[in-house]
Amino acid sequence: MSGIRRIRSVYAEHYVQGSNRAKRTPRVGRPMRPRAIAWAGPAAFYQSRWSERNAWYKARIEFPEMLPEMYIIDPTDYYKSLEERLSDGKKRLSLDIGFSKLNMDDHEGKKKDPELERQARKNELLINLDEVSDNSLPIALHFNIFSDLFIDGAFFHNVQKLDVKCGDHSLRTGNVIPVSSLLSEPNVNIQTPENGKGFNTFVMVNLDGNLFESEMPEGSPKQVIHWAVGNITDGSGVTGGSDVIAPYLPPTPYHGTGFHRVAFVLFRHSERIDFSSFKLNSPEFVQRLFSTNRFLKTFEDKMTPSAIKFCQVEWDENVDYILHEQGLKSPRFWYEWNEPVKRAQKEFPLKPRPFDKYLDQYRPSEEVLKTVYREWLEKRVHEGKVEKAEYPDIFYAENKKKLPHWQHAQLMDKNVGRGPWARLYDDFQNPAFQKDQISRI
Repeated sequence: MSGIRRIRSVYAEHYVQGSNRAKRTPRVGRPMRPRAIAWAGPAAFYQSRWSERNAWYKARIEFPEMLPEMYIIDPTDYYKSLEERLSDGKKRLSLDIGFSKLNMDDHEGKKKDPELERQARKNELLINLDEVSDNSLPIALHFNIFSDLFIDGAFFHNVQKLDVKCGDHSLRTGNVIPVSSLLSEPNVNIQTPENGKGFNTFVMVNLDGNLFESEMPEGSPKQVIHWAVGNITDGSGVTGGSDVIAPYLPPTPYHGTGFHRVAFVLFRHSERIDFSSFKLNSPEFVQRLFSTNRFLKTFEDKMTPSAIKFCQVEWDENVDYILHEQGLKSPRFWYEWNEPVKRAQKEFPLKPRPFDKYLDQYRPSEEVLKTVYREWLEKRVHEGKVEKAEYPDIFYAENKKKLPHWQHAQLMDKNVGRGPWARLYDDFQNPAFQKDQISRI
């Protein structure tokens, strides 16, 4: 028995004087297994994990992982006092560039009219919508229409009725109109004043459609003109006896750029104006870069804005056809997301997760995308189409017994398009596939 070497503890070399710990391990029939609550992974026993050689317990301590700070702002830069907010509101509307606001009837007297009160109570009161005041100014300010059309602080009131109908859609104040309804010239009706001896100029511009804005110097035109007609006589349509400054071109909101604001501005003047300096000399798209502020500044002594309406448009397949007819390619834009924050990979993570999803976090994104794209190609070749299954798993009971849990869950995610498999059924819209499809457009 004296020749048998006793098993010594891994901490025996670093015994702390005065402690009540035994120097040797107990004699048991099997090696002692650490408790799950104290298990810190094999890295805890590496020599490099020891902070101090004379403190044996520090070998089992893992220092907290330092994650990058996100969404940290300085409140003094983003929050303003009440006085500053009130002063900003006064500066926002500081330059009225239009006609004086129309005088409305005395509403206080109508409120006290017993006959009107009786008709309103019995739902017999008829309201003429043509006489209702236009309250589109706050909405236009919310969308920064005036500041992007002209300069900061500029605004004007609608004093002339302007009706624009695009196909089956009527232009309101910021409503969304599909590009398919704007393929042809909209139907524009302009109110004729009582004297009926003046002229109108109609301009349609896209405030967010300049593709070259980032490459142009400061002060360059940032808008795209889609339609401009000048010297429209009172009582006639937009196309009747008028000067076409810019022929009609449907809006072209590029893929991935969100909603574009398209403004319809009406100017009023008493005599004919020569717009030859603003007429398009070439059908090239670059020639359509336009500045409404410069246009008004040039003829500010002769014309005044009298009405404005705007809508929002979003990309659809018609935009590609419009650009191809102009000899241009259809660009694709996508948002560059920041790299996701990943915690350090551990052999035994604290929060249990399926091992395939846990390991996919640390795989290169190209490999995960390649797996999804291979499945997309197989469906396209063998089935002829890529569509979601009607049910997550039609053989649920059989597959649950036959397949491992992680593989069965992955099968259902693939059928319904959950997680990374969502790219199977949204490949064209998803940014991950757009790079591959740019060359084919």
